[in-house]
Amino acid sequence: MSQTVPPASAPSPAPPMSALALLGRLLTARGRNRADLCYEFMGTRNCPSTDCTYLNLGYWRGTTEYPKAAEAMVDLLAESAGIAPGDVVVDAGCGFGDQDLRMARTRDPAKIHGINVTALQVEHARRHNADPRIEYHVCSATALPFGAGSIDKVVSLEAAFHFDTRETFLREAFRVLKPGGRLAVIDLVPVEQAGRLNTGGLKGALERWASQTPGANVYGVTRYGEILRAIGFAGCSLRSIAEDVTVPYVKFMHRLLADPKEAGRFHPMIRRAMSHPNNPFAASDYILVTAAKPAGK
Repeated sequence: MSQTVPPASAPSPAPPMSALALLGRLLTARGRNRADLCYEFMGTRNCPSTDCTYLNLGYWRGTTEYPKAAEAMVDLLAESAGIAPGDVVVDAGCGFGDQDLRMARTRDPAKIHGINVTALQVEHARRHNADPRIEYHVCSATALPFGAGSIDKVVSLEAAFHFDTRETFLREAFRVLKPGGRLAVIDLVPVEQAGRLNTGGLKGALERWASQTPGANVYGVTRYGEILRAIGFAGCSLRSIAEDVTVPYVKFMHRLLADPKEAGRFHPMIRRAMSHPNNPFAASDYILVTAAKPAGK
């Protein structure tokens, strides 16, 4: 089960930040990529369920309930990575830590290192999703603080599109993996049809800037696979799972926001975006990426 936030110790929701305030913070922020500001803006009040602090879109095959869909997404990632008892795992972009607790309980690894650049999320994870097998780090996925060949599995759930850059993260994952170690990433990329990308035009560019998604990460599955193989990964698989993710998630959010009580807890910006009748993920492909570091490397 996902970790429920204890009512007695849960932080009080901060007043919603205005769009102008977020714009000001992004414009004046130091550094090229500040995805941490976007997630500070979201906080815990904009999670799809009050029963957990998952933020993933959910894997909806066989369920209509968000916490179960969110857990199914984590299970799919862990199974795809082949996480087994005794493994040392890196979770790059660990969110509020629900996913690490889920993997610890269901896969029994020796250690999970949760990596996140958003200090607010790491603090929450340490308080609410604590487990002796999990260690959280405030650091970048593009500069992993682990020695070469020291990690059994590297996973990332709905985070790699933020990394500056995704390719740098993939190279770091290859470096820290043991020979024979596995990578599993659930990621968003532009829809690719007949070799052409649907990047969403000006609207897509503005959305990527607002979510602090680097332009260097704007490529489809073809280029993604080329990067993996150039780094040295073998057995690369890139599979779309969008039909079981984005489509049912949008339907769920429309139902949720039709309830005035539920709608009231979301920031107005998010409420407007997710209430729109069109699918906001129409130009995005939701993919499951798996690969392995060859045993001889």
